[in-house]
Formats: sequence, structure tokens, C-alpha cells
Amino acid sequence: MPTTEIGKELRKLRIDEEERLIDMANRLDKSSSFVSAVETGGKAPPVGFEDLVISAYRLASDAALVLRKAADLSRKAFTIQPESDLGKEAIGLMARRMNSKMDALTSEELERILSILRKGDADVG
Repeated sequence: MPTTEIGKELRKLRIDEEERLIDMANRLDKSSSFVSAVETGGKAPPVGFEDLVISAYRLASDAALVLRKAADLSRKAFTIQPESDLGKEAIGLMARRMNSKMDALTSEELERILSILRKGDADVG
């Protein structure tokens, strides 16, 4: 099973902190088998896991963004629950466009969307 992006980042963090897997698990208040499964790619990181790591290790904003991106790249599915009708319509349309072979978003469109979304990332961390 190939190592995921989040797995690489977790392992790097453990090495940088001179921690064993059990030490990281204790710091995150998770089982070592759970952390191992996320690190080795056997389990996708659950929603909020990267925020737990960021908080527990007091990661600076740049390191936090790297970890968030790694978590996103390691997930196979996302659950989005917008509260407004406008949010539901926008997310629904984007999901359909991203999943449809005939009407897929172009790389340029995805870059524009990422650019808009990344503006708020600087404030989170």
C-alpha cells in the first residue's frame, strides 16, 4: 500500500519531534493503530484530524497549510454540508462538473477556484 501525502507529513513530523508512533498517538489522544493506519495509508484521515495535529504540535501557518493540503490529497471522498441554498447550489454544481467527463472543470477553472479558496486559508491556522 503506497504511503499517502498525510502519511509522509506525519512521519516527517514524528522524526522532527524525535517521537515514536506511540508518542504521537498519545499526544493526539488516538490509538497507535489508528495513527499508524493514517500514516501508512490504510485509513483516510477523518475530517478534523489535521486540525488536531496542527493544534497538538502548534504548527505555524505555513506548516499547517502543508498538512491541510496533504490531508486533502489523502482523502478519497469529502462530505460538504452547506447551510444556505446558494451554498448547496454552488457545491452541487461544482461536484457535478468535477465528476462529469463531458463537462469537467478545466485546469484553469480549478486554479481560479483554488485561488479564491486559498485567500481564506491565510486566516486559518
